[in-house]
Amino acid sequence: MQDHDWTRRGFLAATAAVGLVPRAIFAAAELVYSNATLVMPDGSTQVGGLRIRDGVIDAVGSAVTGGTDLKGQWLVPGFTDAGCRLGLLEVGMERDTHDTSAKKKMALDARAVDGYNPRSELIPVARVNGITQVLLNPQNSGMIPGQAALMRTTGNHLDEVVLAAPAGLCLNLGRAGQGHEGPESRIALMMEWRKFFEEHPKSGGGKKKKGSDSSKGDAAIAQALRSGELLALVRANRADDIERALDLIVENELNAALVGCIEGHLLADRIAAAGVPVLLGPLDAQPDSFQHPHALYENPAILNEAGIKLAFRSGDAHQVRNLPTLAGLAVAHGLPWEAAIRALTINPMDIFGQPNLGRLVEGAEATFFIVDGDPLQPRHRVHDVLIRGQSTSMQTRHTKLYDAFKELE
Repeated sequence: MQDHDWTRRGFLAATAAVGLVPRAIFAAAELVYSNATLVMPDGSTQVGGLRIRDGVIDAVGSAVTGGTDLKGQWLVPGFTDAGCRLGLLEVGMERDTHDTSAKKKMALDARAVDGYNPRSELIPVARVNGITQVLLNPQNSGMIPGQAALMRTTGNHLDEVVLAAPAGLCLNLGRAGQGHEGPESRIALMMEWRKFFEEHPKSGGGKKKKGSDSSKGDAAIAQALRSGELLALVRANRADDIERALDLIVENELNAALVGCIEGHLLADRIAAAGVPVLLGPLDAQPDSFQHPHALYENPAILNEAGIKLAFRSGDAHQVRNLPTLAGLAVAHGLPWEAAIRALTINPMDIFGQPNLGRLVEGAEATFFIVDGDPLQPRHRVHDVLIRGQSTSMQTRHTKLYDAFKELE
């Protein structure tokens, strides 16, 4: 039998003429951008270029020349929404499109990823605004609404979009913790939380529940939480609830992040002393609820000044696309621009254990977007979004409607 030289070069030469080259191999080709405004990991900017090979950043900086001249357009690491329900619901007023909750007081093994629709019409709308990753969380109701998942915003199949599942376990304090037949007061809620941690000690001892496979699964999740293997996403908005959350985190030695933290500015020094990062948002929260009567637009600026690591979240599905603009609102109220960029790029990826995302550095995944100027200014148009070195579609339901009706007869 005659041997054939099926090297990569030989295969490409043999198949390119008949259009048989797989899409994955196209992505392996070198891609170069030059004369761009680069947004660096610390939030600073510099003029330079970017070279990509095999979906990975091969070189970055002023020494990279040639390729596509961006003429000063900005290259920005893909933004992350650090807490939303994108893909879990489609139409707010149509319950048949909602897959947001297991509707249990404690749903340790409920997985947000099980409700995710990668073909949701809302996902492209978020992506074309620079959002390339989202932390997907169940609806915040009940003591433990379930497990969060870190997702990409491109791909039609789950194995293409899941970055980490679970990415954390959601724990609720305050009114949210009382949902789905939970405790009727904060007094009863904290009693339940103390009982939960007593029954699931860090050593793995405590009371063992007999019964179904689901209870065994719950025990495994609880043990991963107590051992620090699973990030505890502890939601608390009112200042006193934040204090209780910090007590639970410190007393039980949890690997944790605070979620929401709308009145965090009242406790900035204590949060900083605990060394707990904050998934902050919604950023435009108003003092319109007894759950956060002291909400301030200056909240991000005060927390950042205290030295707290911040990541921004929308807490929504339809409003994910507006997260960059809301980050700009935080900048308008005192947050340094560089800190806002870090809260959308490198910080959430560090919190979720993804060191190769959210930054333009050699060896990192080539996931970024090209925009006319400052990405926190809504007047600047996003021209292209690349994920793993591949351009993604810029078409959304909005552009489809525009194209269909821009000329009326």
